[in-house]
Amino acid sequence: MVQKTPSLKGKTVALTRPAGQAEEAGKLIEEKGGVPYYIPAIEIKALTNFTPIKKFITELEKGKVDYVILMSTNGVKYLFSIAESLKQTSQLKVGLSKTFVIAVGPRTAQALEEHRVKVGLVPMKYSSEGLIECLNSKELSGKKIRIPRTSNATPILSEKLKEMGADVEEIYVYESGLPVDAELKDRFFQDLTSGKIDAIVFGSGLSAKNIFQMLTEKAPVDKLRSIINDKVTTVAIGSTTAEALTEMGVKVDVVPEDYLFEKALAALASYWNSE
Repeated sequence: MVQKTPSLKGKTVALTRPAGQAEEAGKLIEEKGGVPYYIPAIEIKALTNFTPIKKFITELEKGKVDYVILMSTNGVKYLFSIAESLKQTSQLKVGLSKTFVIAVGPRTAQALEEHRVKVGLVPMKYSSEGLIECLNSKELSGKKIRIPRTSNATPILSEKLKEMGADVEEIYVYESGLPVDAELKDRFFQDLTSGKIDAIVFGSGLSAKNIFQMLTEKAPVDKLRSIINDKVTTVAIGSTTAEALTEMGVKVDVVPEDYLFEKALAALASYWNSE
């Protein structure tokens, strides 16, 4: 007997990615027979102070940086956008050619390669933990590591690299704020409490924390926790995201082995299929 590939047929899966960045993920849900539900938990905001980025580009151009780690496609997008505003795109590219560039995952690597930046390493696990595992074998004492990323990121990676003796600095290239759309929050809370949402996919600890923050004006944290635990299958892409959810008292049902959205959907379908 041929076993059917697990599907998401008829299931509503909520996506917490920023507005304008979840459509591709939504199509993947539809391909598996599911219904995408868009609830952006993060609002991307551009920076106004470019001084630290100017300093970073100068440092790169002088060949003073040993490693540059890019943690997302947003990091790549906003770094190059700011460099363009500063009319320093060519200096940025020259500088990146003088350092060892690491991308957290294949999509981030692709974004860099589209700017003709050579990527030296992509970890097997697409996460901070995967990066640390890759860098564990290297002598990092005194090495300069720069991480262009959001100002709201968890400090786990930087802290671990500092413990390994590296000179680490996070270069903020964008901000990840809290969405302010009241109508969106109302609709989400109603659909969540009425059981219309079957699963929520969290791609970061920040998206998990923001969902709670967005809804605390609707209900106490204990009630929100109970609603999510009782009514929803929770998917965490990555162990750091899973830890953030666990710390908030949310049970994590699915964590894919590979930290990719496609793998998360496959793991979710298999989880439901096995119930």
